[in-house]
Amino acid sequence: MKKQKINIKEYKELGFIVIRNIVPKKQLSQIMFSLLANAKKYSKLSKLNINNDLDNLLYELRKKNKKNFGLLYDSMQTLGNLYQVFTTDKILKNVSNILKVKKNLITFTEPALRLDGSNDKRNSLGWHQDSSYCRQNLDGGNGLVLWLPVRKLSKEMGRLQFLKKSHKIGSLNIKKKRKNKYSSQQRLIPEKFLELENNIMEADLKLGDVLVMNLDLVHRSGINFSKKFRISIIGRYHNMISNDFKSGLNIYKYSDKKYNKKTYESV
Repeated sequence: MKKQKINIKEYKELGFIVIRNIVPKKQLSQIMFSLLANAKKYSKLSKLNINNDLDNLLYELRKKNKKNFGLLYDSMQTLGNLYQVFTTDKILKNVSNILKVKKNLITFTEPALRLDGSNDKRNSLGWHQDSSYCRQNLDGGNGLVLWLPVRKLSKEMGRLQFLKKSHKIGSLNIKKKRKNKYSSQQRLIPEKFLELENNIMEADLKLGDVLVMNLDLVHRSGINFSKKFRISIIGRYHNMISNDFKSGLNIYKYSDKKYNKKTYESV
């Protein structure tokens, strides 16, 4: 892979930067393999007779057995290969350069895999800052977000949208609200802070590229108009020796609420 020089000045001014061809495509294909294997597992448990096409498996599972689709989604959040992507030496070196801290003083938290289906507005995130969800650093400039597609991303799939320079409003720490009982709780930016909406940008990412964002950068999910799932992964990094850093522990939360309660009560 050709080494790319990161423009730190541009990142600080705009609140984001794209690093090209930094993630090996083999790592992404391994994640897709794991997703397909899990989709087959939960489709079989749901007694669905579907072929091996990943999108058909996901759509039918979500339509006919939402519980098992949720279990499939949860199972992918702790996939070991996610950590492999986000903790390579190349990734950590770039994060180190941007945050101005040695790479062995970086905390990595909350990796996630997203499955965004066609026209799924219920779980699509509106304008928000990751600093409202991830409070490890009270100053969003002391942390950052990496976002990248796991499969080829077309414009119809809905690219991530963001407002350039919006990180300059600082961390708003918005409280969670729910539009209705069927929608996800979100920390949406109030309209009064969205004057920069004429600065909407999208990053055209190819496989292996990553979008790096300041934790305070305002962004949202693009609507997927295609017939395929938009599959992407996200990871957050924090400067653990900055004075605003809040330490914490990673706790495994079981999807089965009764099992979760029983397990932690027995400890």
